[in-house]
Order: sequence, then C-alpha cells, then structure tokens
Amino acid sequence: MGEWIDAESLQAIILGAIVALGVLAALVLRIVRKLLLRLALVVLIGALAASLWLQRANLQDCVETCSCKLYGQKVAVPADANPNCV
Repeated sequence: MGEWIDAESLQAIILGAIVALGVLAALVLRIVRKLLLRLALVVLIGALAASLWLQRANLQDCVETCSCKLYGQKVAVPADANPNCV
C-alpha cells in the first residue's frame, strides 16, 4: 500500500465501504426483479462486507505487533499509534 495510508485511516475507509455496500444491497433489492439474481447479488455483497469487517478487526489488533496487513498488503502503522513501530 502507499505510504499515505495507514492502519487507522484504513479503518475509517473500510467502514465507509461497508456503508456503501449496504446502500448497494438496498438498491439491488429495490431494482433487480429476478429473485435468484437478487439473492445472488445480495449474498455476494454481504460476503464482501463481512470480509471487510474481518479485515477491519485485524487492523485493530495488529497495531500492537507492528505487522498490519490488509488482504496480504502491508500497511504502515503510525508512530503515534505505537511508538515501537518504526
């Protein structure tokens, strides 16, 4: 990941993405007419949201160990979050 992004800012970004996925799921339920397609899209969106939520939980815990990763990509830990991470 880029140097401008760190574990704390990613938590806010992930929450925003989860909210956006919720809005997308509501739109799918309202717009898509075919039941099977609607169900498949909502399950896919739900799985993505759950995956993001789990990654967010991992970001909260990794600040102590200084080894933060998001989907396998290393994420910088800010010095004010853990001064031992330099």
